[in-house]
Amino acid sequence: MQINTHLDKLKEEILKELEQAFYSNNDAIQTVISSLNVNEKEIKYYRTELQNIKKYASDLQSFLGMREIQEKANDNEKRLKSMIKNKHFENVDIQLSIDDKICDILTTAKTFGSIIIKKSPSANTKMASRKTRQAQITVPSRMQIINTISVEFKQTISTRCSILRGCSMTRKGWFIFTDACSDNDKLVVLNAKGKTECVIKLSFRFGAFDVVCLNDRTVAFTNASQKKKPGISIIDLNTREITDSVDLPHHSYGIIHDGSSLFCCVDDDVRVISCTDYSITTIPNTTTDQHSYISTHAGKIWSEDTVIVL
Repeated sequence: MQINTHLDKLKEEILKELEQAFYSNNDAIQTVISSLNVNEKEIKYYRTELQNIKKYASDLQSFLGMREIQEKANDNEKRLKSMIKNKHFENVDIQLSIDDKICDILTTAKTFGSIIIKKSPSANTKMASRKTRQAQITVPSRMQIINTISVEFKQTISTRCSILRGCSMTRKGWFIFTDACSDNDKLVVLNAKGKTECVIKLSFRFGAFDVVCLNDRTVAFTNASQKKKPGISIIDLNTREITDSVDLPHHSYGIIHDGSSLFCCVDDDVRVISCTDYSITTIPNTTTDQHSYISTHAGKIWSEDTVIVL
């Protein structure tokens, strides 16, 4: 299969080279022919002029006309000599020269190859003693405690929000903030450099609480407004419109996304909302305060003073 492929590749290359040679020489030949056609027309023209001069012109006119025709004939002769000198009239033969190595395949190759059997130790037959295995067991590193964690200042961002309540960050480094203000609540979207990409105005006041990114295009935010039905709204950042909503029995506050579900603080407990069908499950024995935020880490849910093991 590889031999056929290689031979096909060689054939394509030689055909491409042939095509290039043909068009290159053909263009040069057509240029020469075009130049000769021009010379032929000029010669015919001056031949006709010469005949007319002999028939109708006076001696002076014949002298002047013959002199001009002689100059033009000399110019044509010079052009033809120059073309001959530059080998423009040489015959062109395109020939194919086959590489001797290709021919050698038919004459010198007696066999396709030879069969060689090599043996080597199997990696699966190695045995390690019990002491060796025990020596290879590594002791897990100790978990880093919070007192030893250091932070590094990276960036200051001006959100220009009136009442900033929630914040989230996309995977490409954009920031989304909830701004609860006296006019209308809004979502403020900043790029990684802190410049405003867009501002999405909402239809209520003092209600937008927390926000979380579902992906680089979609976010979910909670509503704690006293005048609007409580729940979670899903917004498409491209169209800047609410695409879905999830009704909740009480006002919703902090929200987090773990990749497949939303965890939300709803007045006095924590609710789990499936991102597939938006079904709602209440986590039993959970108590949260109003305006509580929530987070997840290492299989646990953290909400104010409450820790829930998943």
